[in-house]
Amino acid sequence: MKETVGGMSSQARSRSKPGGGKAGGKRGEDDLWPENEAAQPKGKILIGALLALLLLVGGVVWFFVQKGGDELEVPPGSHLPDVYVPQSASPESTALSQRASDIRAFTEGEVFGDFKEVAYRDYTFTLVKSEISTDCVRAAWGDLVLQTLRRGECSQVARGAYLSKDKKHAGVFTAINMVDAKSAQQVLNSLDPALKGGFIRPPEFPGVKDFGSGFTAAYSQAIGHYVIMSWVGRAGGEQPRAMNELIDGSLAVQKPEEFAWGRLVQLEPRR
Repeated sequence: MKETVGGMSSQARSRSKPGGGKAGGKRGEDDLWPENEAAQPKGKILIGALLALLLLVGGVVWFFVQKGGDELEVPPGSHLPDVYVPQSASPESTALSQRASDIRAFTEGEVFGDFKEVAYRDYTFTLVKSEISTDCVRAAWGDLVLQTLRRGECSQVARGAYLSKDKKHAGVFTAINMVDAKSAQQVLNSLDPALKGGFIRPPEFPGVKDFGSGFTAAYSQAIGHYVIMSWVGRAGGEQPRAMNELIDGSLAVQKPEEFAWGRLVQLEPRR
């Protein structure tokens, strides 16, 4: 069963913003488990209680993709995450909402240069593969996702493969360069596994076999006209003991998003 959490409040996310402060709260304070798990770890917040909490702080919509029926035909080597959490652009990134104001293409050095190693809490990852392509179609699959990328004039996709220091966890960072913030939001929507419209293809992953085939979680957000996503799971495909494993890991893997906030700072008028 694939699950999507939409409209999640900023308290469920944690990211840097211009000026070095924090926008939103921390993703990782609460545990999140799909409701079809038979055995829940004691002391963890069960799905009903967590859902009620999230509804109070921002509103959550759950979509469930059932197996069977009109099952999406997934190409070999491509997968959907089991948990998908999108977050719309914050008002802070309004100055970055049009690519016309930010026409310089991003480079591998700009996105990944300072993030060959990333860490959050107990998780440290090393970049094992990175690439930037102007062929957005090659970096994704599925009719809906591909159509959305074309309509939104996708010009670049950056993908980086990260492997944890202990080789137990793997993650993929993705940045997509869209024409405007509206198009970026449409990409976030199209990636929803409930729509069975496709997803991003992971890059080649040295040291990891068939990333995404096991239990994984993807966390996406729009920063102006950019789509940013961190997609994480155990390197061997095993189910994590608790969702905080993937939440904390994703907060490490998403660190290259700093390039987008850096561009926003450059665009903001000086006071």
